[in-house]
Amino acid sequence: MNKEATLRRVLESYAAETPDGNNTEVLKKWMARFPDYASELMAFASERAHMEHLPDEEIEGDEMEAFLVHGRERFRQLLDASKKAPVPISSLAALVEERGMKKREFARTVGLSLSLFVQLDKRNVLAPTVPSKVIESLAAKLEVAAESVRAYLELPQVAAEGNFKAEVRPEPLPQVDFGEAVRKDRDLSDVEKRYLLE
Repeated sequence: MNKEATLRRVLESYAAETPDGNNTEVLKKWMARFPDYASELMAFASERAHMEHLPDEEIEGDEMEAFLVHGRERFRQLLDASKKAPVPISSLAALVEERGMKKREFARTVGLSLSLFVQLDKRNVLAPTVPSKVIESLAAKLEVAAESVRAYLELPQVAAEGNFKAEVRPEPLPQVDFGEAVRKDRDLSDVEKRYLLE
């Protein structure tokens, strides 16, 4: 059997073992089992992830290229994030600064607006409503475990800072559903909103 036929069989077997879509653990197992085809398996899984998340309507040109690049990056991030051990996080924004990035720049690289990232950082979003793909993308870009980000988002809201004339510090605003925050966000495009809400 030639190498091309073997590669095809490996890819088909991986796809058969993951009928509901990519699975990080299964992919790592297959890459370890067939190290000669590891890059092909990664490319296949990446393209498969793109196909699963394509919007219903046609997109073209630069928007399609950005969508594909984002999908490939996200898949690599998922694999990397799954390897990290959980550590406590004191602030997402502080981690961004430690990594030498600006908050706005970081937010865009993970498909969020600055205001949505700040809401997550202040824990103004109900943690159970934040999609796993957002948590995993944040974790991968921050080079921490997804469980660390999830645990951070589940902590109590960040209290308001600063000096106040009133004797009592103002109460934080009620937490919002992630979907609601995305739909109300004025800085995200319709394509970005669809991706985040899928």
